[in-house]
Amino acid sequence: MATRRDARVPPECLQHGKEDSVGEQGFKAHIAPRWQGIEIEQSDGTVSEYSVPDGIHEAVNVKIQGSNIKFSRYLHLLRLAATSVGIRRRYFEEPHEYSNIQDAERYVRIHKDASGLVHARDGPIASMGHLLESDRQGYRKVVQNDQDEHGRNLPGYYHTVTLGPRRIREAFPDHALPKEVKHYYAREAKNQPEDSPLAHPKAGASYQVSRWDEKLGVTEEDLEQLERELDQTVLSVLVDAGLDVAPNRGTGPLISDAYFEVETRDDSPEPIDLDLTEVKSQQESVVIKHLADGLSPVQWESLETLVTDGGEVSPADIAENHDRHVESVRRALRGIEDLVVREYAEVQLRSSYVAELVHEAVQEAEEAVK
Repeated sequence: MATRRDARVPPECLQHGKEDSVGEQGFKAHIAPRWQGIEIEQSDGTVSEYSVPDGIHEAVNVKIQGSNIKFSRYLHLLRLAATSVGIRRRYFEEPHEYSNIQDAERYVRIHKDASGLVHARDGPIASMGHLLESDRQGYRKVVQNDQDEHGRNLPGYYHTVTLGPRRIREAFPDHALPKEVKHYYAREAKNQPEDSPLAHPKAGASYQVSRWDEKLGVTEEDLEQLERELDQTVLSVLVDAGLDVAPNRGTGPLISDAYFEVETRDDSPEPIDLDLTEVKSQQESVVIKHLADGLSPVQWESLETLVTDGGEVSPADIAENHDRHVESVRRALRGIEDLVVREYAEVQLRSSYVAELVHEAVQEAEEAVK
């Protein structure tokens, strides 16, 4: 393996909070050489040149995966691991600018008798997916699965909502990272005794690198931002669900496990008031306002197409469906921009909740015409 101090690529991947069936701490580092012109052989025997970024002559690439380890310990553990097998730790002293985080999670474990407030149909996870995502955006994802891997019913087994950077800011104005918010049990939770931490679910927030075009590095500032945003998201979800995150006595609804003790810290980020009820009221008011003020025929046609067509819809599609000029459709859509989102020649209703309200209005209008 060829390495040089001035040409290195340290960790690309940090994970925290993901556990196997027994909840062990884990740390795996895969080291691979990199140099300009390096070739790789595929499983079928074909050989091709591996892409190495310009500016890197000779280096090593390190991919780290871990669980139940603080974010700030990864680089230190990498250096210790390298030293233990005879690799000079100086090769891993300073992260290269291309280094980035691919996955990360922070979580708390909640007593199963209290966690229903988090994953309830009107709880914060479902509400965020219902109110904060457009009705057909590609990265929108809401999962509500109450059945474990063996087909047994377990309420809250795996409930998640994924929010991209724009939507995450509607709930957390100073956040930038796309996230998945979730409530989930271990795979064998049903078989665990009551006093086992694995019998109780986690509420967590994980960084979703695939939901944006930017990257998060591995500098101290990047790690601080990552931990703050994930912690604040989890705390805010718990508070919105009505759970006590700072009990005066005992641990309240929170449960310690093999690696993390429940503790109230003065430096914990303040939970943010999610105000999902206010978001819901605002969206209702917008729909009612447009219905009361009256919609033009082209606006009605546009909304009708949006609530009945399940695929991608563009202004040109709407114009073709209703024999209108595309500019007339664009002009009509500009008049209802608080109901719709237009991006890259695509149109969609602002949220699932708005879509439901508009669908009801369209149906009522059709019945009135009949």
